[in-house]
Amino acid sequence: MKSVLEETKLEKGTETRSCYAAACYGHGLEEAAKRIEKGVNDATDAVSEKLNDGRIAAERLVKRSRYAVEDGLEQAAHSIKRNPFSSIAIGFAAGAVLSFLVPRIAKK
Repeated sequence: MKSVLEETKLEKGTETRSCYAAACYGHGLEEAAKRIEKGVNDATDAVSEKLNDGRIAAERLVKRSRYAVEDGLEQAAHSIKRNPFSSIAIGFAAGAVLSFLVPRIAKK
């Protein structure tokens, strides 16, 4: 991608010397406006493409997360059905630990 200065140098070399100063500058301004507009359009296209890629990646991540959660719930249900008494004991222990920790955290 050429810089603005390089492009104006190239354009000046091909222009005729007989144009008036106002007309030459007006032509240069039009060309500069076109280059700026093209640059803005290119940047807009690039940003929208990146946003679209990010949206697709986020949708895939949500799908994978949903499948992982469903698998975890099925595995937990299977473990509870297979060992109901140990599941109750683990739940009781977790509740006891939380009941001791919550008041201490709330006081701070």
